[in-house]
Amino acid sequence: MCRILLLFGDPRPDLFRSFIEISRRDRTAGLSHGSGWGVLYAREGEYGLYKSTRPIWESYIDPPSGYKLYLFHSRLASVGGVSPANTHPIVYGNFAIAHNGTIMKDKFSEELRKRGIDVRTGGATDSELFLKAFVDMGGDLDALREVSEIAVHFLDPEEPMMNIALVNLERLEAYFLTYRLREDPHFVPVVLDGPQTAVASEPLDGGAWRPLGNGVLAIASGGAVEEVKFLIERG
Repeated sequence: MCRILLLFGDPRPDLFRSFIEISRRDRTAGLSHGSGWGVLYAREGEYGLYKSTRPIWESYIDPPSGYKLYLFHSRLASVGGVSPANTHPIVYGNFAIAHNGTIMKDKFSEELRKRGIDVRTGGATDSELFLKAFVDMGGDLDALREVSEIAVHFLDPEEPMMNIALVNLERLEAYFLTYRLREDPHFVPVVLDGPQTAVASEPLDGGAWRPLGNGVLAIASGGAVEEVKFLIERG
């Protein structure tokens, strides 16, 4: 399992500190997410990416100010070893991904191959494979729906969910998709409304967070979040 924070607007040191603390020990399951961390920061025409394979509470550095979007991820490795290539956010084409959950990669790869998708990636994670399939299938909402509907059939029974943040680096728009086979608090992402929109894998300090419904896609750009029912819950 991993932890995610997506923020639009000026840096929020209070949220960043809170993210470090839930990475050290989250409030929902008591897990430590120490298999590396990364942050993507983007604005019109450019983006930057910082990654470390050390725990965030040992190696944190502030991202630069002046960017429109920030995407943090702290990892608890499940698929793929601890390495820069496997540390999120991962960029492919004009998109970046941060993922919380585990997709059974071999079965997922096999199904993608049947559909003519090239499953070769630079790293070893299920997350990068999801991103590559999404981009290669068109990088739009139809592609996201198709690859998501494939992936939900191969969720790890120990972690029967997927929370996926995708950032369009050209349009500075983000998708945050959540799908859960079980309503465990550890699996339920939350939204902070207001002038600085944020989505996180669990509530942080500094605001009134509200949960995202199951199967919902949150489309975020600047200060607005549009939520649409995206995936049908499986019985």
